[in-house]
Amino acid sequence: MFRQPGQWMQRVEEMARRFREKGATGAEKAMTAQELGLPPRFEEAMKRRLGQTGIFVDVGGRYYLNEGRLRELEERRRAGGSSGGMAGQRHNRIALRITRMILGIFILGLIVVNWFTGRSTALWLVILVLVVAWIGITVVQIFQLAGARGRMSSPSY
Repeated sequence: MFRQPGQWMQRVEEMARRFREKGATGAEKAMTAQELGLPPRFEEAMKRRLGQTGIFVDVGGRYYLNEGRLRELEERRRAGGSSGGMAGQRHNRIALRITRMILGIFILGLIVVNWFTGRSTALWLVILVLVVAWIGITVVQIFQLAGARGRMSSPSY
């Protein structure tokens, strides 16, 4: 629902404000979602990524705001630049995908040219080096995507 990082963070700030207004800022003052006036989607989101962020803590069906975790997340977001760290990471992933695609097309082109023009050993070595680079980019992408799943991104609630 909230795909843009700014929208998501704005929604989290609104919910945090509601927690503060109701005084649910510690385990002993935890409240149910109904007492906090939160939509039913909140509890669903807590079972997914929102709960993994640690901003809102579930204590047996009652919730409280973890101010320290919220501050930490905001600082990390500010450190990522004006557009936010998530947007920068997304741009890096897109750049890697484009680079990998162009490199793959270039490799295929070289294979076709080499196949039909004389099968040069030197060109096969160049192709081999480019294939190794392509595999390296693929591995980096896999690690980036695995890391992105572990970090908070844009939960849908």
